[in-house]
Amino acid sequence: MELKIGILLPKSDMFPRLAIDFLNGFKLSFNQSVDQNCVPKFIIESVGNATDSSLLQRVERMLLQEETDVIVCFCSYFMLDSLVTVANSYRKPIVHVTLGARVLKPTHCSPYVLHVSLNLCQTSYLSGKYAAQHFGKKAALLSSFYDGGYQLSESFFQGFTDHQGEIVYNYVSPMDYKSETFDGMIEGLQQNKPDVLFSVFSYKEGNKVLAKLAQSGLDSIPNVAIPLMTDESNETEVQLPENFYSIASWAFGEDAESMDDFNQNYQSKYAETPNIFSLLGDEVGAILSYCLQKEGSIPNQLGTYFSNKTLFTSRGELRFSQYNESIPHFFKLRKLEQTEGNYQNAVIEVLDSSFSEIIYKKMEDLPYTGWKNPYICT
Repeated sequence: MELKIGILLPKSDMFPRLAIDFLNGFKLSFNQSVDQNCVPKFIIESVGNATDSSLLQRVERMLLQEETDVIVCFCSYFMLDSLVTVANSYRKPIVHVTLGARVLKPTHCSPYVLHVSLNLCQTSYLSGKYAAQHFGKKAALLSSFYDGGYQLSESFFQGFTDHQGEIVYNYVSPMDYKSETFDGMIEGLQQNKPDVLFSVFSYKEGNKVLAKLAQSGLDSIPNVAIPLMTDESNETEVQLPENFYSIASWAFGEDAESMDDFNQNYQSKYAETPNIFSLLGDEVGAILSYCLQKEGSIPNQLGTYFSNKTLFTSRGELRFSQYNESIPHFFKLRKLEQTEGNYQNAVIEVLDSSFSEIIYKKMEDLPYTGWKNPYICT
């Protein structure tokens, strides 16, 4: 019987090729590891911002009308309870794909649901912990109107204050960042004299803030940013501050066989450099193909199936948390560097990820607020 995989993908102004990049990574990983005589049928749909009931309607239609064996989808965290209910009701496997800009809650744990995440909140918590232990006890939180509407700043705050840190300055940019000079941000930093900065910006606004910090005379202050602010694909002729770091669950420039193979295979197949959505697609493909290799099918209770398993993907050794969320064995402290016109996140330290599940308990009682859409999907 032909295997059918439903794939529901959102749109993004910041990453307009999100859907095709994800599918490229997914197909690359899947086709490399699956018998070519048993390549499944992919049923692909766009779900806009993935924030309303139409997403659930598409999921149900795929399960009932298309008779898909598994569904892969992005979904607003505000809709995640309902998505889990659908999986539980139909007893069918769903892979929820996310960058991890909010923390999962107990209601999102289901034997039928697997959460494939880039762990942005876990690495934000670790950024706070690392900053307090290595850079100083006084921090400034700098965030955009948009990126600050998730739980990245809160995750850093938890990690920083858990290790005797204090937030001495908080800046949130206006919605219209294009007309913002960021002079007020620099004045606030000069007045409060933090030991370290945590920056939560992305895309073009992130580049603008980077340039401002580099020109401010404050660029020697260690700055720990979210990984999307240091995304190599977004950096174009940006002047960098002196000490600019990020902690992430991946590093495209890492000297590791698994990442080297992914980069080479992707560039050979598509003649372009992979990005974070290519990486997510590759990981989902690796997870589902693992099931086919080991079981010959996709287990309905996908979350339970992976609860005690470890597998190897482009990010390295991967395990799954108590809430069925993917977590690599190590996180990477990276420094953004410019060489010969190119930008690269050079790995300078490898950090153990065993602490990761602490954040579930810390954030459990905090209600979701802010933007409804999945992170960076507008």
